[in-house]
Amino acid sequence: MTVVHVRMDNRLIHGQILVSWNAEYKIDHIIVTNDEVAADPMQVTLLKAVAPAGRKVSVLSIEDTVEYCNSPDGQSDSIFIIAKWPEDGVGLVRAGLELPVINLGNQAFSRGAEKLSNTVYLKEEGVKALKYAHENGIKITCRMMPADAEKEFWPTIEKAFPDWV
Repeated sequence: MTVVHVRMDNRLIHGQILVSWNAEYKIDHIIVTNDEVAADPMQVTLLKAVAPAGRKVSVLSIEDTVEYCNSPDGQSDSIFIIAKWPEDGVGLVRAGLELPVINLGNQAFSRGAEKLSNTVYLKEEGVKALKYAHENGIKITCRMMPADAEKEFWPTIEKAFPDWV
């Protein structure tokens, strides 16, 4: 499998992805994964329209993402996955994608979310999903840019949300 990075970022494809992360990982294929986004033709069209030159962009459900990444076609790509929510990123693991690390990127405020940092707001469901990942040996990082340290972020989450873990 050639998944080079999994980032949970509810902004989906944006400037940091197109410039910094793309340069760092030399991405062939960006896959946006979220069941609702994949079912919305307008969002799919818009996300595909921002594809960097020479890069493939797919917008897939969680199940379809895992199926593609585990397929022979997926084996030849350098894949960067953008999951909208922590539940989507962890959903990939639950559906059979083996991942050693997942990166918690920007999670903008949404109703019911609590502030973890200036760029990360989490809901209880997201914290519980990340706990599942942690308990199953997946390293959780919180890197906004590729040059940021790849340190384990679970202790920060656990400390901030003791009632949810």
